[in-house]
Amino acid sequence: MDSEKVDQPLTEQSIERRPANPPPRRRLPVWLLLAGLPLCGWLGWTAAMHSAQMQDYQRLREERAGMQAELEDTRLRHQQLEVDLLVARQSVTDGQQVITDLEQQLFRLQQDLAQYQGALAPNAMAPGVRIQAFELQRTDVPGVFRYKVMVSRVGNESDTVQATLGIEVQGRQDDQQVRIPLAELTADRTETLALNFRYFQVVPANGGEAELMLPVGFVPERVHLKVEHDGKLLLEQTVEWTETGVGS
Repeated sequence: MDSEKVDQPLTEQSIERRPANPPPRRRLPVWLLLAGLPLCGWLGWTAAMHSAQMQDYQRLREERAGMQAELEDTRLRHQQLEVDLLVARQSVTDGQQVITDLEQQLFRLQQDLAQYQGALAPNAMAPGVRIQAFELQRTDVPGVFRYKVMVSRVGNESDTVQATLGIEVQGRQDDQQVRIPLAELTADRTETLALNFRYFQVVPANGGEAELMLPVGFVPERVHLKVEHDGKLLLEQTVEWTETGVGS
């Protein structure tokens, strides 16, 4: 039996054909994956940068919108301030006109009063300066008084007065009569008060020169007022030391 199997002829089906060089295994997808990793990284980085840029762009748009709103609000407030300024200027102008009108009315009333006084006093209608009022107010500090002098004039309405007002307080100290000039009674050593007015003027302005500081032990009795212009005496008048009110 064995010999029969040996002698059996070989056929094409019985012969196994093996290739001399077997083909390589399929590794192309692996190389593609390795080659695509940098590309994927670059695409991811690009996407991240684009997202960050979009966020920055949105933030800049919001900031720009906020700045535009703030600019518009500032412009509206500026316009309102301009309107308020115009109204304030007009109010000041109207107020100044009212003051001028009141001064003119007061001046005319003073002229009328001088005419009535002229019937009793011959020199009441004489043109010149008048001491209209002298006021004294006690302060919270002992020996310190706040004072005001109102100076007016009689004469032509278009004239003006330029002069100086000197003040001297007369009284007793250590049982002796003394006269103390204004420079020794004020903190800033004011010697005289400047006058420059058309209708009337109230002096002094608020400040150190508006207060009289009497020496300790001095008892005031009278106030001597003297108006001069370039050394020429225009008015000299003495009033009693009378407190007209209590200062706050």
